[in-house]
This record gives sequence, structure tokens and C-alpha cells, in this order.
Amino acid sequence: MAWSLDSMDIDSSARAILLDLRAKVEGGGEGGIYGDQTKALHDIDSLLANPSVYQVKLLLLPTANLQELSIDCGWGSQFNYLAAKLEAVLGID
Repeated sequence: MAWSLDSMDIDSSARAILLDLRAKVEGGGEGGIYGDQTKALHDIDSLLANPSVYQVKLLLLPTANLQELSIDCGWGSQFNYLAAKLEAVLGID
């Protein structure tokens, strides 16, 4: 794994949060003009296959696809909660 943090707890916690995000994306609607479900699923699946703190940072950026999708589909507050958890686990400021 390439989280660049050497802890199994961090790895399994980050993976679990990404899987929670993936489930929200999968069941949360296709999105709209700003958020794209297919792209979000691809991005999360890529992270699950090749973990990268840098890529997580890009995934969670304000106004990035995943946040826009969550707002479009009405689960923006859940996105914020899961994003904050993932950032805490990975030590992202």
C-alpha cells in the first residue's frame, strides 16, 4: 500500500471510509451538471487499487467532482463528514 503512513489501522480505516464514500456515490444518484457519478466511482476505485494520500487530497478538494456530486444528489453533509474522517485518518490538513 502507498498511503505513505505505515500503519495497518490507518490503511484499513482509510479503505473503509473510501468504501463508505463509494457506497454513497453508487446509491446517491447520477449527479448533474457539476458532479459525475461514473467519474467519482472511477476515482474511488483507482484509489482503492492504488492508495495515494495525494490522490485523496485531489478527490476531496472543494468543488471537485465528488463534492459537487454529493451536493447535486443531496448527501453533501455526509460527504463532508466522511471527507473529514478520511483526512483525519490520513493526517491531511
